[in-house]
Amino acid sequence: MFWLYDTRTGQAVQIAMPPRGLLQMFVGGPPPNRRAHAGDLRTRVLADLIRRNAEHRHDLAVVATLVVPDVTDGVHAAGGAGDDAARADTAALNVRPAEQTAPATAVTDPVTSQEIIVGTCRVGAGPVRFEGREMAGPGADDAAAPVRLDDLAQRELDPLVLRLAYLSVRYRDQADLSWEAFGDADRELRRWREHVAEWAESPSKPMCAAVTAEVAAAFDDDLDTPAALRALRGLERDPEIPPGSKLESFMHADQLLGLDLPRDIGRWSPPSQRNDSPS
Repeated sequence: MFWLYDTRTGQAVQIAMPPRGLLQMFVGGPPPNRRAHAGDLRTRVLADLIRRNAEHRHDLAVVATLVVPDVTDGVHAAGGAGDDAARADTAALNVRPAEQTAPATAVTDPVTSQEIIVGTCRVGAGPVRFEGREMAGPGADDAAAPVRLDDLAQRELDPLVLRLAYLSVRYRDQADLSWEAFGDADRELRRWREHVAEWAESPSKPMCAAVTAEVAAAFDDDLDTPAALRALRGLERDPEIPPGSKLESFMHADQLLGLDLPRDIGRWSPPSQRNDSPS
């Protein structure tokens, strides 16, 4: 099974196999009358990483309840009336919607907007700072740095650069975001997608077992996503691994990462055939 850091005990605890293979999560969310900023979205990305690891690696069915303050109409199924902007933001980050939504008053063990309850384990996302100013966590001033996905789009940045920026930091550590960091993430995301598209032109080969095992172990070890990314960067640079093996390894890892790495398959062309190549 996998391990997560329980904020109540201060230790990493094993997530036990639940009866009938059903894992329940209660995910804290921001007030529904406020558009989520990048800090709010960290918790949703964290919940999605837990879901992906549980489903893809441990064959568990996951049911998530989004716990929202100031909701008075009781529990209702996801997909009903709600905030279209919030659904669009989570979809842009490849976060699957919660199966249901509930007001905090209806949940026996309520969670804050930066917390998740998985079984008996309470998981907390670390604070987020943007250009040195706090966006999430106790006492944060939401108006201080309200960067949102729309702001990334205005700079022609893929919204998944926010997801990659969060993957680059342990989920319970402080995330220091900036436009420079987003630019670095955007370049890496573009490079990986281009590599995956290029590798897809070569014959398929079995996944690199060592790297695949490293990525899996990193996710099971309290979602050590930086270690998973380091394993993939090493694979990317390794001249001994055939392109087809790199392709299968990256695509398999993307089931956990959720970065749309195969997006450009079928659209790659050699530099000599590109319109912008020197004549």
